[in-house]
Amino acid sequence: FLSPIDVTGDGVETVFITDSKKVGIFRYNLKDDLLVEFPTVFLQRPTGIAYHRKDKLLYVVDTLAHQVVVLELDGRERFRFGERGVAPGQFNFPTAIAVSDCGMVVVTDALNGRIQIFASDGSFELEVGRPGDTSGTFAKPKGVALDSDCNIYVCDALFDAVQVFDRGGRLLMSFGDSGSRPGQFWMPTGIFVDRQDNVYVADSYNQRIQIFRYMK
Repeated sequence: FLSPIDVTGDGVETVFITDSKKVGIFRYNLKDDLLVEFPTVFLQRPTGIAYHRKDKLLYVVDTLAHQVVVLELDGRERFRFGERGVAPGQFNFPTAIAVSDCGMVVVTDALNGRIQIFASDGSFELEVGRPGDTSGTFAKPKGVALDSDCNIYVCDALFDAVQVFDRGGRLLMSFGDSGSRPGQFWMPTGIFVDRQDNVYVADSYNQRIQIFRYMK
């Protein structure tokens, strides 16, 4: 790899990794210990990637194209959505993406200071947040994830916190502040929620992963 950005998996034996400098996607087979470049084209800067288990599709953020590209597992393009702009459904350098079994696709629209929610077919549903420095707004939104209730978790690298919204965009809570003690962050970037609702946060400048639990 030259610049690996994000990773997702099918939950069985295959992992997919984006590399922004190689402008490609790599597929790693756990069983065969085999890494191959994914046969796909027409990407400018692939960054965020997520796997839709129900439809068996890959959703890839193409940051420079200001789009989300949806691929089949053999690399063929199914469809894409988005363009540059500030209107609903448009992007300004999107980065991270999360896809849920409940049919939600959530994209971090970084330079527009918001996240956007789409249906699995790419149709726009809702925008959440705006640039700002108070709860419910975003200064530098990074990673995004969804729990089993389709609550939305967003890392904000400048707030040193994770904000949590319900699927309707209502702010539920936030956790974390600046520091190096347990529960504090220094530039949180990536986030992942597993099937048991454990929440993994990449606490970048503290050089660690912190694990939390969503309690229903």
